[in-house]
Amino acid sequence: MASLTSLASREEYTGLDGDGDKGPALHQRTRIGRLDLELVEPHRAFTCSWKRTSSIHGASYALVFPLTGCVAFSQDGRVGIARAGEYVLLSELAFYELSTDKAARFLVLRIPAAELRGRLVSIEDHVSRRFKPNEQMTRLLAGMIGSVAELFIELPAPNPQALATEVISFVALTIGSEDRGAATDVRNARYHLRRRIVDFIEIHLGDQSLSPKKIAASSRISLSYLYSLFTDNETTVSQFVQTKRLQRAYEILVADPKGHRTVSEVAYEVGFKNVSHFSRCFSRHFKVAPRDVRQAPEAAPQPGPVTRAAEPNGSSSPRLASSRRAFGSPYWDVHKQELRETV
Repeated sequence: MASLTSLASREEYTGLDGDGDKGPALHQRTRIGRLDLELVEPHRAFTCSWKRTSSIHGASYALVFPLTGCVAFSQDGRVGIARAGEYVLLSELAFYELSTDKAARFLVLRIPAAELRGRLVSIEDHVSRRFKPNEQMTRLLAGMIGSVAELFIELPAPNPQALATEVISFVALTIGSEDRGAATDVRNARYHLRRRIVDFIEIHLGDQSLSPKKIAASSRISLSYLYSLFTDNETTVSQFVQTKRLQRAYEILVADPKGHRTVSEVAYEVGFKNVSHFSRCFSRHFKVAPRDVRQAPEAAPQPGPVTRAAEPNGSSSPRLASSRRAFGSPYWDVHKQELRETV
């Protein structure tokens, strides 16, 4: 079983070269709404370990995208390699380790754990790449994240919360499209049952009488078994339904910049019975009031200076190129195919 080579803090990097030098790493970081995006260019092989986050409320999932070279990962006894054009999902709820070759450059997108768990009940099943990714969706996702980094790693996004919502939705869609193989064992059977339940919830979000009892009856299972399906992700059925309703409301409000529908109408449309309760939950979840979502955001401050790790001789690494070629993904330009709606 694989184990981590160190329990270093997030900012400590240990070189993998034979001479044991510290590998200089160059970072650019930005925050887009609820997301943290980081570009790492180590200039030489290195390894780093992330400490476990004890609370799910402060934890994130790290989505790692190699741009050049490859990135090796290790978590929960699973090891693997992600190459340019691929991704790997890691969880801050357990120790994990990344290491690279000398040619590697990669992006790390950190998504609050509650955001993905509110979209995919079985998100933990996809950590450390247990399943085969969908090739077409992976190309689109890698291209989109590369483009977001190219445009906003140094400049503020015009509507960061709306952009974060769209990115998280597409990440969940891509992860959910991974090939789990034949559904023959109990774990996969539970996965497909949870998928049917999530589909039922999404279809009936506007039903104010939607309850755990009604959800359980739709799949002909007991209430206790329904609850067990959600405790796998340390959430409850009611919390999951509320998160889905808030996400749907956000999407409706962002898509209605001229305010054709009032906040009250949107609240009732997504299944809330009380507008004040909806506003409190919405503001707590998205850190912005429902009425402010459609307003043009004020100019955000420029991100801080690029962090540079010192070279062994005391000099600093050169600044990362900000041109298009720094983030360009060959998949984005080469595979411009017609998209068809799929079930």
